Amino acid sequence: MGKPAYPGREQLDTANMRFRRALARLHREAGRHDPALMPKLAAIVQNATTQLAALAVEAEKAEDSSTRHRAALKKEEDKVRATLRKGVRRGDPRAVSMLERLDARRPQSGSDGDDAA
Repeated sequence: MGKPAYPGREQLDTANMRFRRALARLHREAGRHDPALMPKLAAIVQNATTQLAALAVEAEKAEDSSTRHRAALKKEEDKVRATLRKGVRRGDPRAVSMLERLDARRPQSGSDGDDAA
């Protein structure tokens, strides 16, 4: 087998399966016997979609803060800077402008980007 599941994976899968089954039953009931339930079903699905999208954003932000991700991002930024410096040496005003914008984003010396925010 592969890597162990992340903490809470089994509970999340169980809750997701229960939720999807409940939605399927509600949809079946609304379609067969009580069409008035369809707006309730739509509202539940919309609410779940909104909440899951927000949680996905939160998880993606956490992933973006990983050390590996930051290192890869810095490596790519260093490549861009090297390319822009070549353009600056050739006198390309766009390269100068883009390099200035990159430099403005760079954290000030003495800060590792590990703010306690």
